Amino acid sequence: MATPPAPPLPASAAHGKEWETFMSQVKAIEKKDSNMTSAQQIERLHKPGAKYLNLNPFYVLQVDPEVTEEEIRKQYRRLSILLHPDKNPDNREMATNGFEIVNKANKLLKEKETLEKFKLILADAKNRVIKMVGNAVWLQVNSSDRG
Repeated sequence: MATPPAPPLPASAAHGKEWETFMSQVKAIEKKDSNMTSAQQIERLHKPGAKYLNLNPFYVLQVDPEVTEEEIRKQYRRLSILLHPDKNPDNREMATNGFEIVNKANKLLKEKETLEKFKLILADAKNRVIKMVGNAVWLQVNSSDRG
């Protein structure tokens, strides 16, 4: 007799652990990125796919959504100095564009209402990933039971 399908797994501690592993990998990449030179920062903001990544002000400023306003301000200042067109005379056009991207991200996060909306979007994305991971685990377990 066939085993009845199990309901999708809830966002349990196991899924939370997978999320934490994923986030630690993201933070490691972000830490590496935080030590980039001006040229590397310009490249990061202009690489393929950056147009969509740059819609996320946390990505642009390389800050965690849970940081304080002061930390956002410090990171904005650091990046704006690195990307300032006067500091990048050999790549002025791309530096100007990168500087504008960073400035726009900073302005978005300065607006309390917009900041809260971005945090809600990220929380929703986290919950969706946890749910997708749970469903994928269930599918793996369920398909191995039938095999």
